[in-house]
Amino acid sequence: MTKIIIIEDTEQLRKIMKAELEMKGFRVDEASDLKTAHWKLTQGNYDVCVLDLMLPDGNGIELLDKFPDKTASRTIIMTANPSIPGVVEAIKKGAYNYLEKPVDPELMLAQIQQVIRLNRLKDDYRSMRSEIVANFTFDDINYESKLMESVISRAKILAKTDNTILLQGETGVGKEVIARAIHNYSDRKCRIFMPVNCAAIPEDLFESELFGFEKGAFTGAVSDYSGRFIQADSGTLFLDEIGELPQHIQAKLLRILDERQIYRLKSQKPVNIDVRLIAATNRDLKQEVKTKQFRGDLYYRLQESTIFIPPLREREEDILPLFRHFIHVFNSVYHKEVTHISREVEHFLLNYRWEGNIRELKNTVKSIIPFKTNDTIELDDLSAIITGEKNRMENKLVTLEENESAYVLKVLKITNFNITRAAEILGTTRARVYRKMHNLDIREINDAPALAVD
Repeated sequence: MTKIIIIEDTEQLRKIMKAELEMKGFRVDEASDLKTAHWKLTQGNYDVCVLDLMLPDGNGIELLDKFPDKTASRTIIMTANPSIPGVVEAIKKGAYNYLEKPVDPELMLAQIQQVIRLNRLKDDYRSMRSEIVANFTFDDINYESKLMESVISRAKILAKTDNTILLQGETGVGKEVIARAIHNYSDRKCRIFMPVNCAAIPEDLFESELFGFEKGAFTGAVSDYSGRFIQADSGTLFLDEIGELPQHIQAKLLRILDERQIYRLKSQKPVNIDVRLIAATNRDLKQEVKTKQFRGDLYYRLQESTIFIPPLREREEDILPLFRHFIHVFNSVYHKEVTHISREVEHFLLNYRWEGNIRELKNTVKSIIPFKTNDTIELDDLSAIITGEKNRMENKLVTLEENESAYVLKVLKITNFNITRAAEILGTTRARVYRKMHNLDIREINDAPALAVD
């Protein structure tokens, strides 16, 4: 049954709207203030949120900030004046539309039905994507580089242990993909894999969300809540962006890892858990320990098994295979038949820096495929990122040494660090290549660590 929450402080209006919607077969919850709405959104999911911005204890727009996944496109704003800045801000934050007071019941019903249809389509897509990702294995990862070969090799070894794993790498390198592959390669593969994005949890909800609470632990706690650790028992808990954890939660997490017990909020009774923890971050936690932004004891506990996933620009061999893979994916999505990449495009792709890593590459393909009317991706199809790259290069001045270093390293990578071949391309001798490598602090790829284990 479709669930709707009406957040409105005027009781008469709220009751009229509830009666109208219940007559149409909807299940309706109510909230008269921000605090009650906050609690109900914490406890459950709603298909539609009808929200008045002016509440007795605050602005309803706060709910869009705290619960973006549960509100945003599911929210219809109610207002006496649609031109006020709050309505505009709410729409910018993702609210679907607004209703003017006094509310027209037929218009309200039409908007609610539109929201339901829109979000069912989104939910179907997420469900399909989740089913694909849930069964993701190492065999599904596209790579040809030695660097990723080392990453996968190490990940497979660690997957067969119960070690806590820390995945490090820039945003967009595929940390969650590696985490899921580790889980599906482990002895826990038939159990739950639970991803938690720490960056999306409000600071005051970390403890209750991760560790749970008992009924009556605080105002509005009308029933027990197990928390993510207990929900993931016997499976794998993936804490993405672990650097976002507040210090007091870091201390509790360390104790849980050591004792394998958890205390729910306001409970004196420990709960034994068997959870495999995989954490991920794009931050330099070692540096944050030095600046006291991250607990040193937790960092050293997490880094017992570290996997560093290198950025895409450091593994050029993977760029074209990944690009072709995403062409195949989005051909299916958009019913296209793109099969070729021009030589000019290949050259550009290999020389572009991909600051956003695999995520940027994927989104680039996604932005191209829907508009293709032939089977070949040409340079004109990349006009947006080409323009951006030209602007970046025009605004960036480099020294001769930096330019030389980049060129020598590029030739060495292309030749797979074959010094004889590199010397031929550079027009110099093997001895001079070695000397340049020494002067520029470039090591042979076999000596450069693909995985950082401090």
